This record gives sequence, structure tokens and C-alpha cells, in this order.
Amino acid sequence: MTTQLHASTIDPRDPDVRSDAERLASRLDGGSPVEAALRSMLNDVAGGSRVVILRVEDEVTPSQAAELLGVTRQYVDRLCEDEVLPFRRLPESRHRRIRVQDVVDVATERERRRTGGDAIRAALGA
Repeated sequence: MTTQLHASTIDPRDPDVRSDAERLASRLDGGSPVEAALRSMLNDVAGGSRVVILRVEDEVTPSQAAELLGVTRQYVDRLCEDEVLPFRRLPESRHRRIRVQDVVDVATERERRRTGGDAIRAALGA
């Protein structure tokens, strides 16, 4: 299977882009997971949100990983050093690349821990 990199930018501030996204979202009426994901993405664009689509096998820089996680780049560096976030170094370089799937896994674990902590606090406060 060949992976083809396609990168394009659409401006959700553009009224035509928002209108197109809303029109396309309304045409997706099935209940499949793919249609639900596309409909959600299109509704976000129609509402003016920026959306990023990445393949799980794609790689990002530590700065991009930090942006995806909503943390600082220094925190991502610490996650890499502590072997929480796997990475690879570019040949003959100190620069790191991190698989998107690994970033998603860390984000999922962080969310799981946060919601668990919230549940414990709620139970103790009740």
C-alpha cells in the first residue's frame, strides 16, 4: 500500500468554505463511523474551527506533538526522555520525530487519567 501525502489548507473564516462544509455535512445521512467522523469534521469547519487530519503513521516534530497535546514542547521533550513518548532521531541529527499514533496514545492516557481523577474527586466531594 502506498501512502500519498496530501496537504492542503482551507480557511474556515472564508464564508464559501464554511457554506461548502455545511452543505457536504448535510448530505452525509448514514450512521457509519466514517460518515459520523466526516460529518463531525465538516460541522467543525462550518462552525469556523480549524481542523487537522493526520494519518497515524505520519510523524510530527516535538513542537507539533506539543500543539496536538496542548502542552509545551519542553514537556514533550521530558515525555521523550522519560520514555513515555516513543520517538526516533533523524539520521546524524539530534532532531526527533514522533509518530502521530504515539501522540494519540499519550493523549488518550492523559484523558483517561484526568477523567478518573475527576470521578474520584466527585465521589469524595459527594
